[in-house]
Amino acid sequence: MKWVENYRVSAQDVDLSRVATASAMMRFMQDAANCHMEGAGPSYDELFDGGRAFVIARFAADLLAPIRSHDEITVETWAAPSRAASFNRCYRALRGGEVVARASSVWALVDIASGALLRVDECGIDYGVDDALEVDAPIRFRIPADASLREVGRHTVRYSDVDVNRHMNNTKYADLLCSYLPDGGDLPALDGRRVRSLSIAYSAEAPLGGEIAIFHAEADDAHYFRTVRGDGKTNVEARMTLCEV
Repeated sequence: MKWVENYRVSAQDVDLSRVATASAMMRFMQDAANCHMEGAGPSYDELFDGGRAFVIARFAADLLAPIRSHDEITVETWAAPSRAASFNRCYRALRGGEVVARASSVWALVDIASGALLRVDECGIDYGVDDALEVDAPIRFRIPADASLREVGRHTVRYSDVDVNRHMNNTKYADLLCSYLPDGGDLPALDGRRVRSLSIAYSAEAPLGGEIAIFHAEADDAHYFRTVRGDGKTNVEARMTLCEV
């Protein structure tokens, strides 16, 4: 069962190259998913108030075309076949009849009090299922062994980063990582370029007030990132490719 929502891109969604940011596209997709949950039930808030929450594990997106301020887009989202404790969800964004973005994600349903993961076949939730979507960006990846990661910055998680779970919202990471791309000479990295593909593996939450160190390397025509919490735990790993606008 596909759920459909319509959006108008605002000036606040685009960057210095006048294209919608990867974080903005993630927000459109996940808002559509939240609308699907509310329409089909249970909603995210109902789950949360009942002591359960969906937590993202992996996200992979192809951003196929630049999206501009005031563009009108349609976002489709649906639950894909899932098993064990992995809940799969897919997304497509269209401008007119053109597919401009597509994404796949994996989520875990967590018992908030115990931290236990709930199984797909035991949770009693059914949002309907449609076929999984093929995405070029890898949903699973490894940072190459020969990639020389180096620390490029540190970030303290603040009010503007967090959501109701009191940790950094998953859509915020794309903006954070783009902020630490190496500059192109005297110009910012994304001046005249945009994110073409993005894969993120989420390992540990970044709580409000916590500090994360950002590491970066380039290998195989891609940018790789790892963020590490103060306790030494890996927070996220990411793979990103860029293209000309």
